[in-house]
Amino acid sequence: MKKFTDPILVTRPYFPDLESFKRGLEEIWQNKWLSNNGPLVQRLEAKLAEYMGTRISNVSTFVNGTLALEIGFQTMGLFGADVITTPFTFVATAHALKRIGATPVFADIDAKSFCLSPAEAEKHITHRTRAIVPVHVYGHPCDVEGFERLGRKCGVKIIYDAAHAFGVKIGGKDISAFGDMSMFSLHPTKLFHSAEGGVLVFKDAKLQRKMTQLRNFAIMDEVRCIDVGTNAKMNEMCALMGLECFSVIDKLIASRAEIHAAYEKAFADCPEVYFPDPATLRGDLTPNYAYCPILVKDFDTREMLYAKLKECNIFTRRYFYPLLTDFDPYIYGKDSCPVAREIAGRVLTLPTYYGLSVDTATEIAETVKEILR
Repeated sequence: MKKFTDPILVTRPYFPDLESFKRGLEEIWQNKWLSNNGPLVQRLEAKLAEYMGTRISNVSTFVNGTLALEIGFQTMGLFGADVITTPFTFVATAHALKRIGATPVFADIDAKSFCLSPAEAEKHITHRTRAIVPVHVYGHPCDVEGFERLGRKCGVKIIYDAAHAFGVKIGGKDISAFGDMSMFSLHPTKLFHSAEGGVLVFKDAKLQRKMTQLRNFAIMDEVRCIDVGTNAKMNEMCALMGLECFSVIDKLIASRAEIHAAYEKAFADCPEVYFPDPATLRGDLTPNYAYCPILVKDFDTREMLYAKLKECNIFTRRYFYPLLTDFDPYIYGKDSCPVAREIAGRVLTLPTYYGLSVDTATEIAETVKEILR
């Protein structure tokens, strides 16, 4: 097996052109404005609204995705409610619910998309349920029509954790057009990032005023604080990084599409590896190819492959493993979601990022095949 001289990480953040970034810094220095809804933050929110096909009154930025979720849930009035979500996600999804006083209720996932199943979610709806939080895992879209029907039928809000789904479109419509609210993470490991950041996109424009208050401690003016808020404002430095990444977003998506195609071609003759192609999930999907997950036959094979690839200087990720219901705060849901447990035991995400060459992706796939043989 080939051992790479330099480590191949599972992801790397995109770094913009340094001279262009310096020019942005000069603007910040001239403005003498670092936080509290500065001009670059306002510009980023305007660009996000334009890109997603919505109004600026329906978009808010935050210091990170987790606090964006918390404030979104708080704004939606989920304190004390049961909220149905998936155990096959990053822990922030459930933590944000718990931290605003909601109770996560875990339902199983769809074996094809790895996303929360509307049919499974419906089984858990009670009089205490106020919302459902599906997750667009790896950027693979949930059954948005199924959740829309379920939300109307049961009178519950549909709030998407779209951390992975920036740039995904269904039928030409941005993924944020579905549900009552969507959260996008702008963490540096994401396809599109702002060094750190989060975005909420929501249908009801009246929510923006409340969110703007809550992300600034809920302070109204020098003498009034109207609620229990926090400090969740995006700063100008992060907004600058987001604006720089925006200028090349099509190139970032195209790069990952090429890497995805290289993996798919390399694994075509390898029945031991299931390489899900998001384009097969639905005919009207425009994917963002944010992640490259594979499934192998069982847990032991996955663990062996994960370790052997490390020996070759290839760093993959068991994403998402363990399930949230294996963690102490959510152990009450353990073994309640058998499909999620099976997928979590077999999945491995392969390296993909801007700057990873197609040839290197092919070599990684060939190394995977060699280890499995």
